[in-house]
Amino acid sequence: MRKFARITGIVLLNIIVIAVLLEILLRLTAPILPGSAGVAARWVTTGKPFAQDWTPAWQQNRDHYWALRPNLDNVLQYGSPTVSFRLSTAELWEGGGIGFRATVPIDYEVHSVVVGDSFGMCFTERADCWVEQLAGNLGQNIVNLSQPVTGTSSHLRILRDFGQPLQPPLVIWQFFGNDFNDDYGLAVFREEIESLEDEADTVQSTEARAWTALYAVLETLITGRFSGVPDSEAAFIKPYRATYGDNNENVLQFGGAYELQALDMSREQNQIGYALSQDSFAEAQNLVSTWDGELVVVIIPTREEVYADITIPMMGETEIARLQSARDAMHTICNEVELHCFDLYDTFQEYAQNGEALYYADDMHLNPYGNAVLAEALAIWLHDNDIVSANDG
Repeated sequence: MRKFARITGIVLLNIIVIAVLLEILLRLTAPILPGSAGVAARWVTTGKPFAQDWTPAWQQNRDHYWALRPNLDNVLQYGSPTVSFRLSTAELWEGGGIGFRATVPIDYEVHSVVVGDSFGMCFTERADCWVEQLAGNLGQNIVNLSQPVTGTSSHLRILRDFGQPLQPPLVIWQFFGNDFNDDYGLAVFREEIESLEDEADTVQSTEARAWTALYAVLETLITGRFSGVPDSEAAFIKPYRATYGDNNENVLQFGGAYELQALDMSREQNQIGYALSQDSFAEAQNLVSTWDGELVVVIIPTREEVYADITIPMMGETEIARLQSARDAMHTICNEVELHCFDLYDTFQEYAQNGEALYYADDMHLNPYGNAVLAEALAIWLHDNDIVSANDG
């Protein structure tokens, strides 16, 4: 018994020593530790999941909710802990006050402008953004006026203030389903309407739980996720995870609470945003017609809809329908306002069913390949609908 106790003690001591050494090693290597394990280790050690310190390029703006700061030079940005890109911005003209991912000065013929949110600005390097690729595909000059964390009301103001002076023959308006929610948020921010607070809108800001880095990494490797994320970030965590592709080489994390709230058209907040958006689209249609321009709306679906074969078995049809409700609502506006709309759902589904990754694994935005697919499909659609002639590019 004494021998057994001595051996047990030695084993336990070794386990403790190994655990302590691993904890120290993980804390020292957390900034460079790759993948989800590194993200979990950084949550514990720094309270942030990112490998490098960074400052968001966007700041609050009364007219737009958020807008890019001007005159940024190749600054690091993150879309998620594993998605990073470099961003430079410039004012279209002195005193404009807002930064754009555009080439200035605009001393060249402008064939098109793009207004939209982060899907138009692109969470990629600028060369990989669909706007830049579309310009190359068409052989045209396109000015990207997209701003992150914005909705339709903001996009109308951007078009009026920065697009109208350019008098572009074509205005491409990028839409994503959270734009209705952003319109509601902007109206509240501008104190034009009262806030409709409910439990879904209330976020508690807390620090990450005091797990050890070793525990965090082990939990992540075993379960695929780290439970110690601060409550303030919980809405953006994707609770479901699946692999797909020929050799299951692609990962899809999905079903975040934010998207399920922001795109759910049964919520009164989003219905208020819908009414504001409808008015903005009608005004935009009239505005573009004053210089005989053409307005087209590009609708980007969610990952959950595009990869429905993967997501429905795990989330259920009801949850996917909540996300789809925003895209369906946009189609209603397209019909009622008589907008020329191009929905990428069918195109994207073809690629998804072949196991190709169009979106980032843990971020709702399009990856570089998804941007390329969008640019090619939109170029074809513009040609097929005689909006851009074959002689233009």
